[in-house]
Amino acid sequence: MKIRYGIIGLGEIANKFADAVNREKNIELVSVAAREQIRADAFARKYGAKKAYGHYADIIADADVDIIYIAVTHNFHYEIVKECLNNHKAVLCEKPLVLTRKEAEELTGLAQRNNTLLMEAMWTRCLPAYRKAQEWVREGEIGNVTLISANFHFLGKYDPESRWYNPKLAGGSLFDLGVYPIEFSTGIFAADPIQVTGVASLAPTHVDESAAAAMLFPGGRLASFSCGFNAHAYDDAIIYGTSGKITVENCCGPMETRLFDIKDKQTARFEERVPNGFIYEARHCAELFEKGKIESDLIPWKDTITCAGVFDTLRKQWGLV
Repeated sequence: MKIRYGIIGLGEIANKFADAVNREKNIELVSVAAREQIRADAFARKYGAKKAYGHYADIIADADVDIIYIAVTHNFHYEIVKECLNNHKAVLCEKPLVLTRKEAEELTGLAQRNNTLLMEAMWTRCLPAYRKAQEWVREGEIGNVTLISANFHFLGKYDPESRWYNPKLAGGSLFDLGVYPIEFSTGIFAADPIQVTGVASLAPTHVDESAAAAMLFPGGRLASFSCGFNAHAYDDAIIYGTSGKITVENCCGPMETRLFDIKDKQTARFEERVPNGFIYEARHCAELFEKGKIESDLIPWKDTITCAGVFDTLRKQWGLV
């Protein structure tokens, strides 16, 4: 029996997810929902969904939907996820799950009490290349990991009404891009930072257009990252250890990783490329649902909560709380 997905929010990212679902044999897209019926109808026709709704409440109540993928702008995540969980509907929500540690703790607590699957759609964590890098670290291939460097930038056009720059839509590079290097690092170190310090360049709309930060982990280990909408930047992530290093194609959607010894000689390479990397998170979430799990082992709730706590700390330093 196929696991059945529904989608709330039918923008660009939802198109990519719907395409991924349609590439898999054991999952299917059955329902979609937008705030306008005409948009829902068009999306359903494009991707072969059987039902289209003009109200989010209708898809949450749809008994034919096993898991709802939430792809609305960040500012709406909390309220929609909460409604799904209150109705015992499994959720895969786009990153970041929420914007504050308090919200993250509340929603994960609700999922626990209601015995309902909740997973942040941090697709990086599900990609084979990232998991191979984790494996190399766990096996001690580069000794003790001491430093991680990861960045995520793109050169965009300033538009105060866009989701990147509009504070009413929870705009800002930290929420949209910084979430990737933060969760990249916590997943490699398998630990929470004990100190976070950063700086930001603010746009006229008073959101962070770009930012740079450092995280101190137990044992004196460090992770540095930057993010922003105002530059093309080197986005490969590097994991440094006492006896070598690992390069990961990028900290967002890597499909290749390389292992080097202390003399910078490549000793191993892993690559797995697919047309749409979202298939891994869609498949993983469906497998969790099928097994009756409520929390992902690849993207555990504690990492989602930790990331939201990093948001709190940095935004307070930048005067954005």
